[in-house]
Amino acid sequence: MTNSETPRKHPIVALYGATGHTGGHILAELRRRGLTPILVGRNAERLRAAADAAGLPAAEIRIADLNDHAALVAAFTGADVVISSLVAFVDLGGAVLTAAIEAGAHYTDTSGEQRFLRRVLDEYGPRAEQAGVTVISGVTDNNLTADLLAHLTVPRLAGPVDVVVTHRSRSGGDGSRGSAKTVLANLDWFRDGGWHYEAGALRTGPATRYRELTFPGEPAPIAVTKSPQSAVLTIPRHSDVSYAAGAIELAYHANLSGFTSEALDLIPETPDSDLRYDVIVDAFGRDGVRARAVVSGGDSYRDSALLTVEVAVRLAAGGVRAGALAPAEAFDAADFLDSLAPHGITWSVEIQ
Repeated sequence: MTNSETPRKHPIVALYGATGHTGGHILAELRRRGLTPILVGRNAERLRAAADAAGLPAAEIRIADLNDHAALVAAFTGADVVISSLVAFVDLGGAVLTAAIEAGAHYTDTSGEQRFLRRVLDEYGPRAEQAGVTVISGVTDNNLTADLLAHLTVPRLAGPVDVVVTHRSRSGGDGSRGSAKTVLANLDWFRDGGWHYEAGALRTGPATRYRELTFPGEPAPIAVTKSPQSAVLTIPRHSDVSYAAGAIELAYHANLSGFTSEALDLIPETPDSDLRYDVIVDAFGRDGVRARAVVSGGDSYRDSALLTVEVAVRLAAGGVRAGALAPAEAFDAADFLDSLAPHGITWSVEIQ
């Protein structure tokens, strides 16, 4: 379905990556909403097991390998929207996105990788626009929420504004093996901090500003270093910013120095059960006034799944222009964040 067509009452959602941890949460949310998805992948037995575990025995299974473009297009044909929940999108994500666009389906994903998102915006955006479909990539607990928070916060300050985005665990819980595979595929990028935005362009190298931040509940500033947050790429598309960077506590960043492929075997398939987090957007106006916006949630993986399904349902409903868009270019930021309240996800903006 393209944006010019009348949306169905019950959208048809195709999911690639149903057998992973986040994929399981996506299935659970689709079931809660009364939607029966099409599950696409290469292993029918594993897909059926995932559908049954989620209470979706009527889910249709379509077989398509990432290396078989024709099969992927056929699998996505007839879907209103495709959700991709893979690992290491920088290596694997292009196949699903290409096929979704060719099949005429809107698209969203759980990628948290700057390099993939830049390809989506620069390379796939024009294709999506020509095909009349909308692409919203990088839908995770921190990337989408940070983009929306910045859109609500920046206009309250004298611009152009400096923005720093931090994803901070409130529980200390560890992630899944799938997340570790994503980090490994982007290891040098994570170690170097990826891109930040400054003086009208994306730039690599050390962050030039804000080496310490005082976080909620902490009595003193904490040393931070640059982190490759995907919202750094999207915020400048809609907000008057002169600087945008991701940040991570220096102590956590140091753990990346010894990360290797051998370490994957020591990481469990499923993450810890306590994965509470804050997404913090610190904004600094030209006149010295500062604002802080925060989204707080209970489980990074579950919440990423909830956000992705919310995006998919909104895209299927129509009314969003075609192309590859930032979340705040596609949706009303406050309305989207308010819709998450029933899931225990809260947000606030405070001028400090």
